[in-house]
Amino acid sequence: MSLAPDVRSALSAIKRPTVSRRGSMITMALAIIFAIAIMIRAYAAKYGFYLNEFDPYYDYYAAQHVVTLAQQHGLYYALFNDPANCGASVLTSCHNLQGYFYWHDIATWFPYGRNVAATSQDGLQLAGAGLFLLVHNVFGVQITLYDFLVLLPVFLGGITAVLFYFLVRRIAGEAAGLFAALMFAVSPPLIERGNLGWFKSEPLAIFLFVCSSYLVLSVFDRDRGLRSRILRATVAGLLAGYAETAWGGSDYFTVAFGLLFLILPFINQDLSTIWPAAVSFTAALVFDAAIFPRPGVAFVTNPAGLAIIGGTTFLLVGQWCKSWVKPTEYRKTLIKFLFGFTLGGLAILSFGLVGGVSLRYLAAIAPWARTSNALVQSVAEQAVPTGQDYFTSYLILLSFGVAGTLIAFRRRNVPTTYALIIGLTGLYISAAYSRLLVYSSIALGLLAGIGFAELVFSIVKPTATPLVKKKPVAASRNEMKVVYSVALILLIAIPAGTYWIPNPIQCTNANTYFCDQSPADAGVSLTNGATTFSRASFDDWTQTLQWIRQNTPTDAVVIGWWDYGYWITVMGNRTTVDDNATLNATRIAEVGQMYMSNVTTALRLIRDMAGDRPAYVILFLTGSVFQDPSTGTSYYLLQVPAGTGFTAGGGDESKKQWFIRIGGLNESQLLECVNVSSSCPTIDDFNLTPYAIQNTLFGQLLPFQFADFLVPESSGVQLSSTYEFGPNGTLPVEAFAYPFSPTFPYNSTGPIKLAYASPSMASPETCPGNPNYNCFNAILVYKVNDTGY
Repeated sequence: MSLAPDVRSALSAIKRPTVSRRGSMITMALAIIFAIAIMIRAYAAKYGFYLNEFDPYYDYYAAQHVVTLAQQHGLYYALFNDPANCGASVLTSCHNLQGYFYWHDIATWFPYGRNVAATSQDGLQLAGAGLFLLVHNVFGVQITLYDFLVLLPVFLGGITAVLFYFLVRRIAGEAAGLFAALMFAVSPPLIERGNLGWFKSEPLAIFLFVCSSYLVLSVFDRDRGLRSRILRATVAGLLAGYAETAWGGSDYFTVAFGLLFLILPFINQDLSTIWPAAVSFTAALVFDAAIFPRPGVAFVTNPAGLAIIGGTTFLLVGQWCKSWVKPTEYRKTLIKFLFGFTLGGLAILSFGLVGGVSLRYLAAIAPWARTSNALVQSVAEQAVPTGQDYFTSYLILLSFGVAGTLIAFRRRNVPTTYALIIGLTGLYISAAYSRLLVYSSIALGLLAGIGFAELVFSIVKPTATPLVKKKPVAASRNEMKVVYSVALILLIAIPAGTYWIPNPIQCTNANTYFCDQSPADAGVSLTNGATTFSRASFDDWTQTLQWIRQNTPTDAVVIGWWDYGYWITVMGNRTTVDDNATLNATRIAEVGQMYMSNVTTALRLIRDMAGDRPAYVILFLTGSVFQDPSTGTSYYLLQVPAGTGFTAGGGDESKKQWFIRIGGLNESQLLECVNVSSSCPTIDDFNLTPYAIQNTLFGQLLPFQFADFLVPESSGVQLSSTYEFGPNGTLPVEAFAYPFSPTFPYNSTGPIKLAYASPSMASPETCPGNPNYNCFNAILVYKVNDTGY
């Protein structure tokens, strides 16, 4: 059957789509990078499918509040409903009907509660709720909110790795983009703070930053019209502003944009078509950040707000100067204005007009100003990263980063200037805290990508005209670049994979670098209790939280160290007095005092915190069981085996010195050796004094009785009835009688009684990685009897 002429004509006009070999190779490479990023970040699922760490539980709790109300009453209700007569002091169920922006959570920080929107990462919680409603209610994907949020950071990481390619490609080409995308996918700091269950601020904020950066750099395309520039800048500003609502660390990204605007007048750039876009970007960013309760309008006067506004203002001044200053005097005039801006900034600072400068942020800018506040020092992620952290995380990237820096300085265009700003400042800021190593990952991704691309180009660049004419090669120079890029990426990534992916190389004392230290191969905190057993899977916390939820009164108040507050509130569904938001340092100090004071004082503090509600106190202990080879007698140790000795395991026994310091108590009375002296060759702030064991609530809550000291010696471990150091000042270890025998047993008629002990207390399991010892990861729940009040 023949086709009509008009049909044949229409079909002849349709052309088969063609894809270049280079485009196919890049697409396949990006698909592989995306898959690698997903698989590495999801690897921890083998230990359990849970939210990770602590903060994600409260972020899930807040997102659940929005989702529940939205599904019952609609999205507007979920955000803005404000029931009458439901103030902060009203402890009734009306709070469950408050829209997010009016929600005063009464299950935390009892009896004060918490104004959620003003004290949370609003952008993160709302994004989680909004994306779930889109996926579940609009697209019909049958998944629970909890499971969705466990998976969300995994996919955000994979998508951001691909987007990072487009950002770096705009700066230094395709080879640089592919290299940077792979480095982003396998960067240990980014994996640690963006793996399975990490529903925290960094994955979302970094995703928004990469998108915003790409749009900002696209504004400088020469053939782009003014309307397109303004539109792209506005969207970029909204994304950057939303990142401010999702993560306080986004202040760094905002400052980086401000520095870019500040530098633009000094490079050969036509500002007449740029300044409208810069103003649109800044206006959108400030507006987006200010309309949310956090950071709110105070954003305008904090360092990040002043930096972006000041940088934009200086750009406008630079454009204004061009209209009346001679070209030969332009740069000198700019320097004078910059000096004036600096003096003005110092004046604003001296008059106290800059807000939001906490000691934590100040330490990131000026490391010599690190705080001596015990509460800040007690947080592990505030530790200063070491040279080993950089080496094991980046290895050869450091060399590529140096090369990329030199190349960027030589080119001096807008994209490389931006790469330099992010690269140099990111490396500087990351040296303040371990959690900020994500900045160095982004910085080295940009700079190392530039250096890598230059290496690839030098390899494939023709150096001389051949004497003999050769047959033309099918592959173009650009295609050869991609081939060399893939080859070099594999050569670099495989050896360095020792740190990036799970591998079978076991760690030993003689092999601390090239062994299995992968951040991807670690269980979530709920399964390992945030202990040194990062690859263990214990059920104690999940069983304890279930017991609390099912066996304590609904109006009970559970008191524990702030580290576990979110778990108890969300998974245990009970009211707490402190948590990981650390909103009230005075309350946290009271909890520390409660643990390390005598029982009478502790009961008074419990009464002050819990009021007339049923009160429970939690103690979390990690340790091991040691058997004396000469007598066969077993002992409980509040330490776990490590190498040839023992080390702190990560429970409350490892944090009690912070209970004392934050509580402002006498360290010398409660800890064995807080200062080096003739009797104390080594500081020992781990072992409690006999007074502390016998006279503090913490000591009385220990479910066993002190027996002896274990003293490490060259021939092994010896028992001693007195406190003494081993050879070379090695610390003794307190040993407690086995089996456990609590001071306040289940049938106690005194002020406190044991209500629950998790399974590993009575039945320790084989220590992960050390079959010669049994370990426990035990949570004890004590009920405060009415007579205790």
